[in-house]
Amino acid sequence: MKYTIATFCLLIFFSLFPLQAQLRHAETDIPVRDGNVLSADIYVNEGSRPKPVILVQTPYNKTTYRLTFGLYRETVFPLDSSKYQYVIVDWRGFYASKDAAVAGYDRGLDGYDIVEWIAAQPWCNGKVATYGGSALGMIQFQTARLHPPHLVCAAPMIIDYRTEYSDYYYGGDLRREHVETLEKLGFITVGLVTSQPVENAYWRLVTSRSDYPADIEVPLLMVSGWFDHYPNDVLRAFHDLRAQSGENVRQQHRLIMGPWLHSSVDLADQGELTFPNAVRIAREAAFAFFDYYLNGAKNGWPLTPVMRYYQMGENEWRSCDDWFALGTDEHTLFFGSGGSLSREPASGGGTADAFSADPRDPSPSHGGARFNPFDPSVIPGPLDIRDVVESRSDVLVYTTETLTEDLVVSGAGTVQLFARSDRPDTDFSVRLCDVYPDGRSIILTDGITRARFREGTDREVFMNPDSVHRIDIALQELAHTFLKGHRVRVVIGGADYPRFDINLNNGSALYAAGDTLTAANQIYHSDVFPSALILETGQTVNASRLPVSPASLRLLEPWPQPLTQGNSLHISFDASPAQNVRIDIRDLLGRHVQTLYEGSGKEKAQLSWDGTNAAGHLVSPGVYVLTLASASEIQTRLLSVVR
Repeated sequence: MKYTIATFCLLIFFSLFPLQAQLRHAETDIPVRDGNVLSADIYVNEGSRPKPVILVQTPYNKTTYRLTFGLYRETVFPLDSSKYQYVIVDWRGFYASKDAAVAGYDRGLDGYDIVEWIAAQPWCNGKVATYGGSALGMIQFQTARLHPPHLVCAAPMIIDYRTEYSDYYYGGDLRREHVETLEKLGFITVGLVTSQPVENAYWRLVTSRSDYPADIEVPLLMVSGWFDHYPNDVLRAFHDLRAQSGENVRQQHRLIMGPWLHSSVDLADQGELTFPNAVRIAREAAFAFFDYYLNGAKNGWPLTPVMRYYQMGENEWRSCDDWFALGTDEHTLFFGSGGSLSREPASGGGTADAFSADPRDPSPSHGGARFNPFDPSVIPGPLDIRDVVESRSDVLVYTTETLTEDLVVSGAGTVQLFARSDRPDTDFSVRLCDVYPDGRSIILTDGITRARFREGTDREVFMNPDSVHRIDIALQELAHTFLKGHRVRVVIGGADYPRFDINLNNGSALYAAGDTLTAANQIYHSDVFPSALILETGQTVNASRLPVSPASLRLLEPWPQPLTQGNSLHISFDASPAQNVRIDIRDLLGRHVQTLYEGSGKEKAQLSWDGTNAAGHLVSPGVYVLTLASASEIQTRLLSVVR
């Protein structure tokens, strides 16, 4: 199954910070239908009114949330104990629920039972939502599929619901690093995956049993990133949900695709690049999503775009109703002699460039959608690959001239190769890079095809050394603008290891021990064999530039909440410098407590409140109102103070 470790990585990382502002919790056992119990931590404000509940089901140890709730950090988690109670549950078979392990049990049944148990508790008002990413997102789909009556909405991130061959293989080549990581986490074994190397009836059955968009009948907020493991799958799943899920909710689903890695949603720094206007986007969306569906807030959520996506390069947010309607045109760049990449195919019939592929010294993976949280030296995302990859003699590098106008990519890509090899089977790998004016060659995405699967991953067809074969290498969906003054680059090799498996080049059975052979490969580029990069481009549908600093008022959710003694509440706001604004704290009776700011507006301003009133005394525990006001507009947020 398509389980990954994003939340695990984040929780372990943040648990290294000093402990502060923890929420009080109570540990309990939740009974489920097969007679087992699952261990849960419940975060409930004592004496408070019944509230909606946000449920997180995790295989990564609920205890870690005790260490991270309330830390001052940029995090996607929508923590607001003034509005919600929280329940964190260990999956059956994991950590405190390990004794409930049952092989092959449908965890969606557990999700159903947990939701209904929560709804019956006196501290719940009968409304339950689910939240989480990766494995924590998969179980939300499994839970929603079974229609627990009190589940109102769900926010599954960085994953889709379908399990399929391409989760473990790319172009017929094992996603080696990814699958080995899943094995270390206890989700699956490499041997099980490699026992089915061809997309056969086994995989078709697995896919059909996990493909259920028509079973979803609650609104979803989905989030992913262009550097995530499966951006194509999330886009496909969202498209199918919009077409096939319950008629009452089809138009309510929302998707956000940011410039993010799997484990770095809502962070500015991704690899070697920084996207400052991509911070706390998913978190604020989650707040608005939950507030609308769980509290009936009149916050305009139904008017938000169906899909918001980040156009990298231009570094701006855009919106559309259908991602797959954007790539209406194709931009083709042909490979040529001397490492050229141009709009016109080369002339002549037999021009070729040669490279070798030695399994004992494979071209190394560097950046991209890598997944190995157990090795701190592995840095995924957009990195400069010149020194590590392009400087090697076993790759071919093709680059355009400096662009005289922007090249806007909004869709998938394909590298179409006409190739020859002296081996019956070998691999062809591709990296797509944006070359900056300063020479940096930043990897955007990569792909690979095992030659024996060039005619489809459901069959093995070996190469003839006397023939030139067409080999297509699919690239992931992408929203990226190659800016004027930049260059487009394609790097071709025979490996991308350890991200993908090494081909022994001997033509023997897959994933079996054997002799390694060096392959002598050739890439042809001519009018007869027009090897090329094909990118989907087109006019952006419903495009709208979303400014980094809105002209109107914007008051973000303060954090951490609740505010405890000895800590400070951090407040972010945006306001045009042309208007005068004031930020106050009042109690629920409207009485003034403290003025935090008064003067001209500021963009992306940061304030803090230490829990004192205008006289410098600590305020009493309770709920307070934070207001950001101008002459014509006001925004408010609730604050919770505990001692």
